[in-house]
Amino acid sequence: METSPRHPAREDSPAGRWIRRLEMISAWIACLFLVINIGDILIGVFFRYLLKSSFIWTEEVARFSLVWMVMSGALGAAVQGDHMVIDFVVPRLPPFLQRIVEWGRFLLAGGILSLMIWLGWTNAVQIWHTKTLALNVPKTIPLLSVPLGFALLLAGMILMHFNGRRS
Repeated sequence: METSPRHPAREDSPAGRWIRRLEMISAWIACLFLVINIGDILIGVFFRYLLKSSFIWTEEVARFSLVWMVMSGALGAAVQGDHMVIDFVVPRLPPFLQRIVEWGRFLLAGGILSLMIWLGWTNAVQIWHTKTLALNVPKTIPLLSVPLGFALLLAGMILMHFNGRRS
């Protein structure tokens, strides 16, 4: 069952409005990190190849901004239905089995996302005193992209699930 907010009847619900808000927040954060990434790469290329000098921090900024961009943009891909799915068996099942599979997927995905949030947060917080090599910032800052991205995805998944259940 597609729970994308592309369905007009579902967009008017409170959950549909929250899904759109979270998707917009996710998209703007991802766009911000895309601009940072492109700008950083252009600076790196300009200084390295035209001025024959380079900054040591450009590689780290590019890597960290890419991770933040992907993790924050995952919700938008989920809302638009762009994540990979293999769904040729479930539509052929009787409706009551489809609902069981839907709830099973929801609970499994929710459990995995919750575990990833907890593990990502624990990992990020534990290495606060470790600094990155070039930028000399705590490694916690780039690693927080994992729990925050998965938290956005979990919130969106819960909203999409219950928004789809009411239709």
